[in-house]
Amino acid sequence: MIAAPVAKPILDRAISLFEREHDIKIFVSYEASGNIYFKLRMNVSIDVVVFASAEWGKRAVEEDLVYPDTETGIGYQIILLYVRKDLLENTSLNCIDDLVKYNVRIGIADPKVAPGGYEALYIINQSIYRDYLLQRIVIAKDIGELTTWYKLGSVDAAFIWNTYNSTLRNIPEIIFPWKCGYKVNIYYSVAYLSKTARDAELAKIFVRFMSSDEVKNIAREQGFFGDYNEVVNFLSR
Repeated sequence: MIAAPVAKPILDRAISLFEREHDIKIFVSYEASGNIYFKLRMNVSIDVVVFASAEWGKRAVEEDLVYPDTETGIGYQIILLYVRKDLLENTSLNCIDDLVKYNVRIGIADPKVAPGGYEALYIINQSIYRDYLLQRIVIAKDIGELTTWYKLGSVDAAFIWNTYNSTLRNIPEIIFPWKCGYKVNIYYSVAYLSKTARDAELAKIFVRFMSSDEVKNIAREQGFFGDYNEVVNFLSR
């Protein structure tokens, strides 16, 4: 099995549970989605693949590299805008557009490689103040580095996944982009049975297991939403 690192917090526990229930050993490596896609195209023997996003899964389906009817979503998340509380002492920030009132540094992950950064730009580009906001952007190599910058105060605001809520506790004020009229996307990893699978039947059982209530509960414990509808309900509050 090869999976994108974003799914690791869920998969590590889910795999352990599945191994105990079925008395087997699953060998998993964590690699970038581009590497997974390349290995499938090279016909490397893989039973199960987990891409970081639905977009990568779509590409694999279009190339006939995976079985489309086995698609299973894992670990649903959305981007939020975290603002440092010390910036808010004498200010009022209710929406992304309010940032134009202040000289702030806005952190995003590199949109060329990080879905979170791509989503941040998607949100910023909807603003009537997009040109100003784009000038205030500071780009981190990934969400991990961006989170560190935010904790250290190197940026005043940052677009970070909701799954980081627990690690950012007591630091931020959170702005929910959709409450200001911005469109947002729901991101999740996708698992498939690979067409190069050697043990297709058992691999299919594992992929099906990834949609079970047990795995959804693991996802929730890790800060993710359990399924797509949970996110939709959250966005409609």
